[in-house]
Parts: sequence; structure tokens; C-alpha cells
Amino acid sequence: MKCPVQSIVRTDVGRVRKTNEDSYLIDCDDGLFVVADGMGGHEAGEVASALAVKAIASYWQEEREKAKGIHELEIACQKANYQIYQESQKNPKLSGMGTTVTALFVSQGSLMIAHVGDSRAYKMSLGKLHQLTLDHSFVEEMVRQGKITKEEAQAHPQRNVITRALGTHAEVKVDLIEEKWAYEDLVLLCTDGLTNLVTEQEIEEVFKIMVQPFQRDVLEKSADRLMELVLERGGHDNVTFLILWHEDQEGWSQ
Repeated sequence: MKCPVQSIVRTDVGRVRKTNEDSYLIDCDDGLFVVADGMGGHEAGEVASALAVKAIASYWQEEREKAKGIHELEIACQKANYQIYQESQKNPKLSGMGTTVTALFVSQGSLMIAHVGDSRAYKMSLGKLHQLTLDHSFVEEMVRQGKITKEEAQAHPQRNVITRALGTHAEVKVDLIEEKWAYEDLVLLCTDGLTNLVTEQEIEEVFKIMVQPFQRDVLEKSADRLMELVLERGGHDNVTFLILWHEDQEGWSQ
């Protein structure tokens, strides 16, 4: 089966960092999309996120002839976790490295997501932006406990402290999410370099004018606008995001 998904990607080191520790994967043929935001000193974060993407892609290729679903997506993330952890144990310079991961598999109008950390998956549906993933972060726990608002979390000094990551331990719990994907919906995968500086309301406003059939040139301009907002506001972190949409209303074809 061929996945009729179109994609746009933007990634930037930002205005502060020297290296880009984000990694991403776009595999439209297999319907697999990943963003990862690495962490760790001495460029270890760059190594961790790249290892995550490579491990997930490798597993997907190994299982290419088999039917795949959310269970296989979880296995791919677990394999990535173990590889990163093993590498950090062997190399003192990489000790403690880790990465977020938000991996998406598209199959016949369904979104299957495996998620660890504070990168995010969104769906823009009927003019409204919906966050599909739950951040594994200190401030998200405070929001859930009612101690701070979501708006306060965005400016909180500990907003970058995550409570779960790939590679920091030998085992990790992976969140699994399944959602329907209608023809009219846009999907956004992003690292926190976007959401720390651009509010969900602003993202929604940028995409609100979009209606099917989506025009690539218009979406390219929307992607550019999101990146402009990040950089205008300081670009304190690396930023990576993928915008995905249906190519045609037929969905999947043989």
C-alpha cells in the first residue's frame, strides 16, 4: 500500500544553540514520521536523537513486509531506547544522554502515535487545534495538579525539565495514542522549540484559513510564518516541525 500523505518540514538551530540536537524522519511511502529532541552535554543530545530516528527507521524497514500497527511502533521506540541507553553506558562522553520522541504511523485514515517526552503531535480539525500527546514534563504535572495554568507553564523557568525520555534508563514507558484522521485534518509534529515560543492559539490562527484541497505553496508560507515567530522571539532552542496532510480523498490505494 502507498501512503498518500504530503509533508513539509522545517528545522533550525535557532539563535542561541551552536548545534541542532533535533532529528526527524519523513517516510511517506511507509507512512512513518518522527520528531526527536535530544539532550545531553558535549553534543550527546544530537547523538541521542539521531540514534532514535535511525533505530525506529531500521526496525520499520526490517518489518516492512509484515502488517504494522501501534504495537510495532511501541517496539520500535523500545528498541531505540535500549540502543541509546547501551551507547551511553559504553561511552562516558555520552553518559546521561536522552531524547524525546514522537513517532507517527499513518494507516488507512488512522493516526497511531508512540510518544515519550515533551515533543508534541497536534491535529487541526474543523478550525480547532487539538493536542494529541501529553507532555512528560515537570510543568505539565503542575498544570494537571492545578498549581499553574497552561499559559503560566509556557513561561515557567522549569518548562524544559522532562520527566521521561528515551535512553536515560534501560526501560521506558511509551504512551500510545490512536486517532482518526479525516481528509480535512492537518497534522503537526513538533519539538518544544516551537511550542515554547508560539502559543497554540497562534498556531491555530496560522492554520485556520486552510481548507481542502490544501495547497502546498500556502502551507509552505504557513510553515515559514511559524518559523519566523520562533526566531523573532529569540529562537532560544532548536526547532523542528512537520506538517502533514492527505494528498487525495481516496485515502490509501493499492
